[in-house]
Amino acid sequence: MTTLLTLQNLSLSHPHKQIFKEITFTLNEGDRIGVLGLNGHGKSSLFKVMMGLQAPDTTVPAFIYDRNRDLTIFHVPQEILPPGDLSLEDYFYEYYPQWKTVKTRLHDIGEKLSLGEGDFEKLLAEQEKLYAILNEGGEDRLHTSYMSYLKGFGLEDLTQPVIALSGGEQRKIALALGLSCPHQVVLWDEPTNHLDLETIKRFEEELQSSRKTFMVISHDRSLLNNVVDRIVHIQNGKLKSFQGTYSEYLEHLQQEEARRNKELDRLENHNRRESAWIHRGAKARRTKSKKRIEDYDTLQSNIRELKAQAHKSVDLNLQASGRKTKILVQAEDMGLSFGPRNLYRGVNFALAKGDKIALMGGNGVGKSTLIQLILDQLKPTEGTIRKVDGLDVGHFSQKRETLPNDITPWQLVGEGIDFVISNMGEKRHVASYLESFLFRSEELKRPIHTFSGGEKNRLQLAQFMKHARDLWIFDEPTNDLDLETIGILEEELRAYQGALIIVAHDRTFIENVTDKCWLIHDQGMEIFEGGWGQAEMFLEAMELEAELKKRTPPAKSDNKAGGKLSNKDRDRLGKIAGELEAQEKLVASIEAKLAALDYSNPQSKKKSEGFNSDLAAAQKKLDDLIEEWAELEKKS
Repeated sequence: MTTLLTLQNLSLSHPHKQIFKEITFTLNEGDRIGVLGLNGHGKSSLFKVMMGLQAPDTTVPAFIYDRNRDLTIFHVPQEILPPGDLSLEDYFYEYYPQWKTVKTRLHDIGEKLSLGEGDFEKLLAEQEKLYAILNEGGEDRLHTSYMSYLKGFGLEDLTQPVIALSGGEQRKIALALGLSCPHQVVLWDEPTNHLDLETIKRFEEELQSSRKTFMVISHDRSLLNNVVDRIVHIQNGKLKSFQGTYSEYLEHLQQEEARRNKELDRLENHNRRESAWIHRGAKARRTKSKKRIEDYDTLQSNIRELKAQAHKSVDLNLQASGRKTKILVQAEDMGLSFGPRNLYRGVNFALAKGDKIALMGGNGVGKSTLIQLILDQLKPTEGTIRKVDGLDVGHFSQKRETLPNDITPWQLVGEGIDFVISNMGEKRHVASYLESFLFRSEELKRPIHTFSGGEKNRLQLAQFMKHARDLWIFDEPTNDLDLETIGILEEELRAYQGALIIVAHDRTFIENVTDKCWLIHDQGMEIFEGGWGQAEMFLEAMELEAELKKRTPPAKSDNKAGGKLSNKDRDRLGKIAGELEAQEKLVASIEAKLAALDYSNPQSKKKSEGFNSDLAAAQKKLDDLIEEWAELEKKS
């Protein structure tokens, strides 16, 4: 197996976001890789680094990019290059600029020869050299292959302009370019978007028969199942590699989830056993070692430490930044009660200019109420909430205002003038501004009642976001929005330089737009300067804590008289502790072997089956020992 390129110690970060953290990636000849990951987690960034279009962070140890000297890579993007007025036939040369220059010169020479201009002999000699360059590079063969693919995808008229084609037809051009290219490696970015099923099926067949090395970013599960044999999953700054199809990878994830559940069961059983022992009281404490009690305390504090870890990093972030930013809204020991019900107690926060906040929490905890407090629609019943004088706040609520039916988008947004001041403080023409929200010029003078629901949602956003505000509040902004409109909103909010508060359940949207997280729970507020990635760890700890509370049985009452142990039972109880400890070590050892497997190795699947079988048997024996111990404890 020939290695084509290797990336080592790759770290890449954007403002407020870590994309990669010290990852390693190897691409081998013949690899057919499906690249998975949430939007914004680094799939396209990985392609850019591979092509040398994006420089990684400067790190110690240094980033290493080792590639074969003659390796060539062709990238098929989601959107093709601007076509200008080129025909389908001539558009090919936009991706081969060295040949485009030659073809342009040949065209000039042909015109001069036909008109009898210039030195005839020199022109013929130059023409011959240029044709030789094209022949040596295989231009004719590749161009013919490109046109053949176009016709195979149903684009018969190769003289028509590319700009006149639909989005799906332009995607077919991208497929033809990628399939006909001579490069060793092809990087496909969402190749099946906007395509019909017939074209997708033909494309799959071409990839299945291709001998090229390729990587494909796709949300098309059927495509991944049919054409790839390796999965690369980018998640939380790390890269995981799995040798197998997408379906096999899903099975692997299910096995991993089952193993995590077993670990939770093991923790629960251990906690139950230790809890029962602790609750036996002072007599038991005298007969057991001090270390046993310390182990129990450690077990009980694991979750608290996980939750506290987030706050430690908050303190570090604040100390490192030394930031002095204008505070727009500040709450001190704020509380709010409705009769006997306390919604908040002792809440403290500060919202500064430029902060982009995700406001999170379960239903009914007070997210919308907090927005009402900031908007002065409610007053706290204790403590204070202060805002700077003249604070300009825009509120995009869940209850969208009804748009007037009989006016046009131009009249709605322009309000009688031809220019608007955008949220960035820039003066923009109404037509240009609405174009950024996907409205074509011919639509601007149509009555609003002729637009679809999705178009009206876009228009509401355009109307709302045309003003520059000190603070924008969005309450579930992605409700009822299509993916295109959500993408527009994300771009606008990422570029916005003012303060934002966003209430949303769309985790991808939150991660792409915000950089801090306020989590409302237990009548208070947890603040995470590290954003959603940091808050997610806290939420996972809360879920684990709740699960353990549900699973852990109530403590045995000291008032209930236990049964009497026989001499045989007493001897067994004395021995079982050692057996339990040994069995727990065996289970942990098998789990460690499973975790250490390299799933990019085809042999790992067979090994994992054996380890999983051993783990099931060892876990069963451990559960039986715990059950036996619990029965003996009841008698003591």
